[in-house]
Amino acid sequence: MKKLEFFQRQLDERNPQIFRAAIVDVRNYGLMVELPDALITGLVHVSSLTDDFYSFEPARRQLIGRRSRKRFSVGDQLSVFVARVDIFKRQVDFAIALTSEAPRKQSRARRRSSIARGGS
Repeated sequence: MKKLEFFQRQLDERNPQIFRAAIVDVRNYGLMVELPDALITGLVHVSSLTDDFYSFEPARRQLIGRRSRKRFSVGDQLSVFVARVDIFKRQVDFAIALTSEAPRKQSRARRRSSIARGGS
């Protein structure tokens, strides 16, 4: 209950704190994320992903953007903020604050391969 009250205060202040989160499950309705610093699990609902329309790929447990092809998978790191707290249901919903780390990992890999090609 104390954690829920803490997140409710975050929401009430309208100056949300950004939290580090990891995707622990992907469902057709959103991303289940865990905040390792707060030891709490919450949902990033698919309706809060407004930059694209995301389709669920059940075989790989991914959400994939139709236009951008951006992928959200288990293990990806995100930055999130509190979007909604339901104390009665004991649930916290989050929204993504910044883009996922996954595209940055891919771009680093591309940079490394281009550096390797240039150096050879």
